[in-house]
Amino acid sequence: MTLGLDLDFRRWPALERRGRWAGTAQQAEGGAESAPRTGGGAGKGPTLSERELRIAAALAEAAMPAGRFLEGAGAATATRLAAWLSSIPPHLAQGLRAALWAIELAPVPMRLRPLSALPLEERMEVLRSFEQSRALALRSLLRAVLTPLRFIHYDQPEMFEHVGCRYELPTVRDEAPRWLSQVTNGREVEEDLELECEVLVIGTGAGGAAAAYELASRGHAVLMIEEGDYHRRSSFTGRPARAYREMYRDHGLDMAIGNVGIPVFAGRAVGGSTVINSGTCYRAPESTFASWRGGMGMPAEFSSDGLAPYYERVERMLQVAPADPLHLGAIGPIVRRGAERLGLRHGALQRNAPECDGQGICCFGCPTGAKRSTDVSYVPEALKRGAQLITAARVSTIDIVAGRARGATAVLGGDARAGGRAPSDARRRRPRLVVRAEAVVVAGGALMTPLLLRRSGACLSSGMLGKNLSIHPASKVMALFDERIDQWQGIPQGYQIDHFADEGLMFEGGSLPFDVAALAVPWTGHRYTELMERYPHLATFGFMIKDTSRGEVRPGLGGTPLVLYTMNQEDVAKMQRGIETLCEVFLAAGARRVLPLVAGCDEVNGPADLERLKARQIKAGDLDVAAFHPLGTCRIGVDPRSSCLGPDHQAHDVAGLYVCDGSAIPSSLGVNPQMTIMAMSLRAAELLSERLSG
Repeated sequence: MTLGLDLDFRRWPALERRGRWAGTAQQAEGGAESAPRTGGGAGKGPTLSERELRIAAALAEAAMPAGRFLEGAGAATATRLAAWLSSIPPHLAQGLRAALWAIELAPVPMRLRPLSALPLEERMEVLRSFEQSRALALRSLLRAVLTPLRFIHYDQPEMFEHVGCRYELPTVRDEAPRWLSQVTNGREVEEDLELECEVLVIGTGAGGAAAAYELASRGHAVLMIEEGDYHRRSSFTGRPARAYREMYRDHGLDMAIGNVGIPVFAGRAVGGSTVINSGTCYRAPESTFASWRGGMGMPAEFSSDGLAPYYERVERMLQVAPADPLHLGAIGPIVRRGAERLGLRHGALQRNAPECDGQGICCFGCPTGAKRSTDVSYVPEALKRGAQLITAARVSTIDIVAGRARGATAVLGGDARAGGRAPSDARRRRPRLVVRAEAVVVAGGALMTPLLLRRSGACLSSGMLGKNLSIHPASKVMALFDERIDQWQGIPQGYQIDHFADEGLMFEGGSLPFDVAALAVPWTGHRYTELMERYPHLATFGFMIKDTSRGEVRPGLGGTPLVLYTMNQEDVAKMQRGIETLCEVFLAAGARRVLPLVAGCDEVNGPADLERLKARQIKAGDLDVAAFHPLGTCRIGVDPRSSCLGPDHQAHDVAGLYVCDGSAIPSSLGVNPQMTIMAMSLRAAELLSERLSG
């Protein structure tokens, strides 16, 4: 057996006093400090046939024609798409192939020929009709296929050079601090393992890392296990393609299905979603806590005052401060100008990046280590206090004995079904990890935690597991200015308009790198290419709503979550108001063209256009929506009939099982949830520590 755990209790007195470990201490070949291997994606999936390559090439050529200096898409793009499809989970690749065929055959009833058989101009007409259709199904099909085609086409250094952008950062050399000796790369373990600890923490995002730190600080023997890899600064080169492949769950392809298709993004790495977020830090408003106390009977500790000590500790750990004006880029002053002319309250966002240098790629891993995501804050601090970490370990089940959580069973070496990297021999049986513990903390996030608990037979008594999903729906407006914006420079989310925060509407910066911006525009044909050539003059700003709609997470294909979510009319109206307000802000700031990205409303370039937008009866399917903060699928509450966990985060129906992540949050917060998840997890860890010590 090979394992990189240091079990010398003389070096770790906290573990000697309080905890128990079992296992061997022989170092894995290559050591715990070796970087994760970077093999192919989920194993070889379906490839494109010759016919499908022609279809993809014909579609790409019509959707992304050549411009004045940007090259057009075509056969080479289709070839790269085939290679990309072989790297993603097979069920996702099969779905994309089906969408490709649906678009190919869609013109047959009207034009008597499939798309690939039409002349170029006719193909452009067909795609334009799809793009402008009020039918969500047509636009969703087009988006499903064009998203990877566009990303692949624009993910080339020469494309970035054409618009004056940096393509990639140089790779930095990683440091090797002492605490890395307590990290075991599960991909390097060759034999089954059996370990014992006092507390097993599953997941290292906002909740799991904070809980592990608190428990380790109190002297408990803590083992963290993480499904993803531990990416160091050498992994953060600013390339979205690499980040989506290695740090996002399911390559960033998870979608909420309902009356609008909504991408739902979550991290899959040590640090979880904190590695790939923008670093925004808010305390939840008192109005939210008051609704918990009044509507759910939650105790008085759930208040701004009650959680203040925990928030303060989080803010010290993350070094929260307003965004540096030097690194706001051009969009901050533009939004300030527009907001001031409209009389709206605005200002710099609070962030967790004290030494930020404005690289502009926070959502793909901070290359300078300035962002205090948990991989550089809570996780190392937990390791310094005696905790251990095993990466690339996918938990199969929580082991429950006589109604009490007693550990977990995991598979080491990644999992192709979850979008991970498969071993070189995909048929080789992967090592199994069995952990015995006195308590288990689950922190897999609102999408994965309910799936794990369901597989384990836990938290089922109320019937609420997987339900009550809120996703903090977000959208954006883009605008062209005469002045250069260069939105790839500066903090991508550093400025805010919080004038309508009490109404559940928050406006926050949303600058996009060139290849990501290429995905955000729903147009096709020549006008699409013309707009992308104007990228240096393009500004983006976004908003999020405190949603009242609720969805559900169920087990999906290949071990992935099936996310169901229908947006109600109240939230649609709030989204429409957000779009209208941003249009007004950009117009007041002097935009040349304003692009609201609403189906059937391409541009708002003056008061008359704005009035027409306000008069429209917008449907959910007309909106371009994304989601970044799923919450609530294993919520806390005082009533076991309507909640999965008690106010202490312990499961109602399984003793010793705690949930400390976004799934435990009982309702939408209306703000970025990472600090609230951390604060509530610190509190839960305190309560668990008292029970273990009693």
